[in-house]
Amino acid sequence: MGKAVVAGILTILLGPAVCLLGVAVLLNPAAQASCLSASTAVGPVPLDGPVGESARVVFPLPSGTWVRTSGFGIRVHPITGVRKLHTGADFAAPAGTPILAAADGRVAFAGPSAGYGNLILIEHTVSGQRMASGYAHMYSSGIHVRAGDTVTAGQHIGDVGSAGYSTGAHLHFEIRPGGAQSAPVDPKPWLAAQGAIDLEGEAQAGADGCAAGPGAEAAPYTGTGPDELVDDPTTAGKVTRRTAHVLAQLRNNFPDSSWACWSDRPGTDNEHELGQSCDGTFGNSIGHAASGSALTDGWRVTNWLKDNAKTLGVEYLIWQGRIWSVARAAEGWRRYDGGGMFDPTSVTGGHFDHVHLTTRTGP
Repeated sequence: MGKAVVAGILTILLGPAVCLLGVAVLLNPAAQASCLSASTAVGPVPLDGPVGESARVVFPLPSGTWVRTSGFGIRVHPITGVRKLHTGADFAAPAGTPILAAADGRVAFAGPSAGYGNLILIEHTVSGQRMASGYAHMYSSGIHVRAGDTVTAGQHIGDVGSAGYSTGAHLHFEIRPGGAQSAPVDPKPWLAAQGAIDLEGEAQAGADGCAAGPGAEAAPYTGTGPDELVDDPTTAGKVTRRTAHVLAQLRNNFPDSSWACWSDRPGTDNEHELGQSCDGTFGNSIGHAASGSALTDGWRVTNWLKDNAKTLGVEYLIWQGRIWSVARAAEGWRRYDGGGMFDPTSVTGGHFDHVHLTTRTGP
């Protein structure tokens, strides 16, 4: 039986929600993604365990690069002429425009998929609910992730193309509450309800056309006595050797960021007084919420610290009203309840103007 016939039977029997994954596997069991090893197969990966809460939601294309051309709903398909449900929203953009992950999550599928041309599906947890986002019509050379990868909101995951049933370069974007195999909903009100952020050129391609990393690979502390106190380069106080090591890498990889570590604070000893913590700003000043390029740079640094937390010995991070910790990494970013002397409703108490990092003690 021909592949097209089998795909059609699947669509009738199982419905379009299941076939988003099923047809992709049927038609292309050994799909390849660019920017990966030629021997690396891409296909659906069962997502065992929870996907941690996303820190934020972003619009899937950089600001100023796109024009909305077709919305969600019943329409006459521009190629087949069939009146049917358009399961997402279309945004015209120049070929090669970076496609951004709409939220933190794990890639469930990346590869060829019938009329979608090439498709990326990402599973997320947003506002406590499981959901999936879909990105279609990339060329095969425009896929920069593979199934099983963990991604962060705003990460460059692909490039706009015109593969599959397409009349021009554009991104077809889908939202599926419940997960990749659930029914789609209109992405426009969903993005609005989540307060999706417009990013201005945050994600850029590297020299090879693949996604550029947010910073150099982190190096672990290999010296002796990681808890011994040494001079804090940012104040007249003392910090642990491990904290000083993290600070040195931050200054080297992100020279435009500003850091302050040790401080004498009222009340019981806290991690700043113990030399385990630093606070960073990104062109803004304390008391002024990070926005624009400061917010973009803050996320770039914070995601680098999060991705390299175990290597660096970072115990937890607080940023933009959320907290993330190594001990509860599976939960993703959690609402920051303040604790102690901090007021999570204020700009500084909620860490909307700076990122806080605390390093672990011990080996």
